[in-house]
Amino acid sequence: MFNYFQKSQRRRNILNKIKSNRIIINKFQSPLGIVPSEDAKPKEGFDFELKDGEIYSYRISVSANKIPYLFLKLIKLFPAYATMVIERISEDINRDFDIMMSDPDISKAEIKNIFKKYKELWVECGFVGFGIIDERTEFEVFINLDKEVIINTPYENVNEINSILGYFNLLNENPSFISDFEHWHYPLSSVVSYETVSESDEYVFDYYDIINNLKHLYGFSLINMNERIIRRQPKWWNVTVKCLGKCKKISSISSYYIVANTIEEMETLVDEKMKEMNIENYYIYDFYNVEPNNYNPRNFNL
Repeated sequence: MFNYFQKSQRRRNILNKIKSNRIIINKFQSPLGIVPSEDAKPKEGFDFELKDGEIYSYRISVSANKIPYLFLKLIKLFPAYATMVIERISEDINRDFDIMMSDPDISKAEIKNIFKKYKELWVECGFVGFGIIDERTEFEVFINLDKEVIINTPYENVNEINSILGYFNLLNENPSFISDFEHWHYPLSSVVSYETVSESDEYVFDYYDIINNLKHLYGFSLINMNERIIRRQPKWWNVTVKCLGKCKKISSISSYYIVANTIEEMETLVDEKMKEMNIENYYIYDFYNVEPNNYNPRNFNL
């Protein structure tokens, strides 16, 4: 069964082409969306430390080709239900990153399916991180933006984790990380753009829309909304609204440009616009703050 990025022969051809140009340093395969400097000499292994007296933390340097297998092996240590965590570079001018957590009762089997379906996004895109957490014990496995695998765990899991790391030949305590040197991050869609002139191909690999779709399916909510530095006040919002027909199927998608000081005020303006257009069923698909100079004249100005 093909995953999302392999559904068509064209997508598979694009993937094969960009993977053939992957940067490899001494057999260490760099993720497609991470470009290391010439000084970088990545080496597999892990750093290990005790945090807060109870939680043990691993930072693992691992070749990109091993990441999916390592992650799926580590997931087996989790209980039947857990929470997904996604980090992405934000388009919001008041926030550098979006950190989102799903509903806490997603089955482990479903999380594995989501990981496998969008594997290239989590492993290769330099603008996205993905992980799983058991909020009860604070056991967490996360693939960060640098594509290092981060593990935070109570002591009870340490022996099994070490066994898994040994299976993948990662028990080297003198690793070298790409992120310790100058490096550059790119979204997967940008990598694709070098290989194709089709905007539709770039859209297929666009991290923002893929994550927005998952956000509504699995109840992801932003957890760092209040931690940001407000760089613009009042706030200028780009809002995408999906309107639903009688059968609750999507009948239209619209983008709006809104000036509002708070989320509540923005939502009220959207609701007033929907009532004005006699639309009863809708939901806000995405929203973020923008620079006033980035206003798109094709959008409505509320």
